[in-house]
Amino acid sequence: MNKVKIFMDYDGTVVSNQKRLYRFFVDHLPEGYKDILTVDEFWNFKVLGIHEVDWINKHFALGLDKLDWDSRKSKYIEEMKYLKYNELFWYAIPTLEKLALNFDLVLVTRRSNQKNLFQEIENNGVSKYFTEIIVIQHQGNVCKSVKVLEKYNISSHDIFVGDTEDDMKAGLKLGIKTYFVKSGIRREWILKKYFTNELSSKINIIENISQLQ
Repeated sequence: MNKVKIFMDYDGTVVSNQKRLYRFFVDHLPEGYKDILTVDEFWNFKVLGIHEVDWINKHFALGLDKLDWDSRKSKYIEEMKYLKYNELFWYAIPTLEKLALNFDLVLVTRRSNQKNLFQEIENNGVSKYFTEIIVIQHQGNVCKSVKVLEKYNISSHDIFVGDTEDDMKAGLKLGIKTYFVKSGIRREWILKKYFTNELSSKINIIENISQLQ
């Protein structure tokens, strides 16, 4: 009998990317402004969906170009010098070990630099828990569900778990159990923004992957 599959996001689900995003933020601010926000203050803006450049330009006359900022982030944020700031959640490995006994774990993540992703996953010691790793480019609008269906037959017992609306859309499109974790860059308000009440009622909200059964 085939195991139930758990399709799992990476950033914000298995690892915290809080310090990585903050490091990029600090590195690309002009001199004299690099200490305007603590890491916790910065993260509070991110979970509220506030773009850091919008906040900076509102409170300081810096005139930063948001498109240029986002272009630089896309170019550099997946370099190893930033990826080293990603941190495994304390519960990640114990949870993956437990889940791998009863489920087939499939990592489904958006990254543009596949080589560096694989290196990071290997460095973090979690690659052995996943039966497969599906990498989807950041550019483009391909839903994660499309890439999953290219490789797997789906059962209604299967699970999709992640921390963004991108993951929720995939789970709902696949028609499987869908879990939203509050460990990443989004909070529950994002569900009301992107989904009808009918769809959002099908999404299970949990603190983190350790609550998966």
